[in-house]
Amino acid sequence: MSTYFAILTEVGEAKLANAIALGQTLKLKSLAVGDGNGNLPMPVRTQKALVHEVRRAGLNQLTIDPANTSQIIVEQVLPEDVGGWWIREIGIFDEAGDLCAVANCPPSYKPLMAEGSGRTQVVRIVLIVASTAAIELKIDPSIILATRKYVDDQDIIVRAYSDAQLAKHLAALDPHPLLAKVAYVDQKDTSARSYGDQQLAKHQAAVDPHPLLAKVAYVDQQDGKVAIYADQQLANHQAAADPHPLLAKVAYVDQQDTNARTYGDQQLAKHQAAADPHPLLAKVAYVDQQDTSARTYGDQQLAKHQAAEDPHPQYSMKEVETLPKFDASKKLANADFVRRTQGNMVRYNDVIESRTLTADDMGCALYFPTAGKAITIPDPVSLGIPNNSGKCVRFFGLLNSGTIIAAPGVNIGFDVFNVPSITIKPGQSLTLMATAPKVWQVIDSTAELWRNADFAAMLSSSGYQKQPGGMILQWGGGAQTPESGYVDVIFPIPFPNACFHVFPGYEGQGGSGSSLPSNINAGMRTKAGCRLFTYNGNALSAGITPSYFAIGY
Repeated sequence: MSTYFAILTEVGEAKLANAIALGQTLKLKSLAVGDGNGNLPMPVRTQKALVHEVRRAGLNQLTIDPANTSQIIVEQVLPEDVGGWWIREIGIFDEAGDLCAVANCPPSYKPLMAEGSGRTQVVRIVLIVASTAAIELKIDPSIILATRKYVDDQDIIVRAYSDAQLAKHLAALDPHPLLAKVAYVDQKDTSARSYGDQQLAKHQAAVDPHPLLAKVAYVDQQDGKVAIYADQQLANHQAAADPHPLLAKVAYVDQQDTNARTYGDQQLAKHQAAADPHPLLAKVAYVDQQDTSARTYGDQQLAKHQAAEDPHPQYSMKEVETLPKFDASKKLANADFVRRTQGNMVRYNDVIESRTLTADDMGCALYFPTAGKAITIPDPVSLGIPNNSGKCVRFFGLLNSGTIIAAPGVNIGFDVFNVPSITIKPGQSLTLMATAPKVWQVIDSTAELWRNADFAAMLSSSGYQKQPGGMILQWGGGAQTPESGYVDVIFPIPFPNACFHVFPGYEGQGGSGSSLPSNINAGMRTKAGCRLFTYNGNALSAGITPSYFAIGY
């Protein structure tokens, strides 16, 4: 196996697969380097951060390897003004800040000018990916440094393009076809001036150059005719016997008023003399009779209603069938259907043989009485489950373990990751909710606790294990002790609050006699690390590689 290599993390694999499936791109934005806390780390897929990050900045370049089109090359330039640390590990992060790829490298010290030496250094990672087209460089060109080779390559491309364009321009028969020729412009100007002079001469020589303008004498004559006509019309109006024939005569109006009053008096006298002036109004006696009949009928109907054995047959307590699962219609529902929709578990059932989850299992509590059995989880749509309905099924590991397996194309979401299967051991439980087509989300689980953030771990020669109560266990080894007889070690992660105890140890290196330490002590304990002393007798001893086990929270 190679000592130095680069891999995609679980987060990077999942994001790249999702980008390929949706026709999108994974946007890689920054690259970080770390010193591995003094040790060469081995990249692992479950990493979410570098062992000890010392610097993070934007990527300078992301290209496809010309020698292998399934590989991408990621570069970052470290300028002269950063450094003072070793580079043993490299991480690539996307625009969301998630670690998508991790690598280790031969230890390289990046000096600072203040130390007496400085240099600009390029860090490069080569990654094999499923699709180079699904990866995009997310870059801010205003803050990113360019390598000299990148600038030289771009300069050569621009110069070659400019030379080619200039050669074509110079070789053209008429390089500026849209520019007018001087002779043609002068000719047109001379023609325009001659035409203007001719038109002005014709205008000035005309007897009446403005024939459309009215003559003053004509206007005055017409004004006089209008005044004479108006005076004649006014005289005719004033001399007429009845200048307003359409106005009604006062005598006619008075006569019509008198006739209307006389007719009104006659009609009133007839009305008052009539035996029944209002024949359409109901007689009081008839109304009273109808009221009495209505009261009698109402009393009879009330008596029948009160005497009936079942006065409200439409509200009968007759049993009705349980509606199908997920029915959202306005049909009558019985108590069993209502109980299911209230969130109660429908029943408690066992899984005797391996099988596929059915619609009848929704809302049930299922357990595994026989070891080695599995339930395959299909697409919620195939079970008739409406989208975003929140339908759940729960599994228990009673007596024996069982396995939950996602059908092809179906995703089981555990936190932000999709998992192909989940094993439930005795004493554990798991609840799945149908949240979308082809998606089941874990909403409650005591299975596979190592996926829980409270149990995060780094399992390697130098690593740690977190506990739910906040306790953290860490272990590792230091470098060989120099002549001073002690070595400082940095824990894989700092304890958030305090380091309780450090138990020093020794893993034998071979040999015998004075090279073997008689005891190892730990001192100068902090949240981030400690100092390990090695002794032969009472004297500090060099050339020993101590180890440690630390407890804190």
